[in-house]
Amino acid sequence: MPRTAEYQRLLNALKEGGYRVTEPRRALLRLLARSREPLSVQEMCQAVNATQETSRCSESDSSDDSVNLVTVYRFVGLLVELGLVRRVEFGQGYYRYEREEPQEGPHHHHLVCQRCGRVEDFHGCDISTLKLRLEAESGFTVERHQLELYGTCPSCQEPGGAPRS
Repeated sequence: MPRTAEYQRLLNALKEGGYRVTEPRRALLRLLARSREPLSVQEMCQAVNATQETSRCSESDSSDDSVNLVTVYRFVGLLVELGLVRRVEFGQGYYRYEREEPQEGPHHHHLVCQRCGRVEDFHGCDISTLKLRLEAESGFTVERHQLELYGTCPSCQEPGGAPRS
């Protein structure tokens, strides 16, 4: 789905739910629509504020026009509740968030660098045989799955490659 169509899908879902669509919410929706990797609340806050005069992310409301962490946490919580965004955790001590994929869309999984924390999506997996075997052995019905593979990214494999901060 093109990024503008994805933004419109998220925006329409909010409007149809009767939720206010403020400029900070629009900015966060645009960011989520174009993001190719899961983002933390801090990363979202910094990215949205980078388009403004300040890149500071305060923990509470401030007098300038910057988006604060509380606003992002609350809005992301709403998006999770509405099923538009899902929370993922990669053992880094904090959550990241990404768009929930429409049921008819292609799903993806993640490659996670254990050195720098970089997360990349990868598409396609064929676990149908494993799914059938597990269902037959356990009686459990598998409705969805999530897969993360951990290793070292190309940048960190380079000689002298240092983890990014």
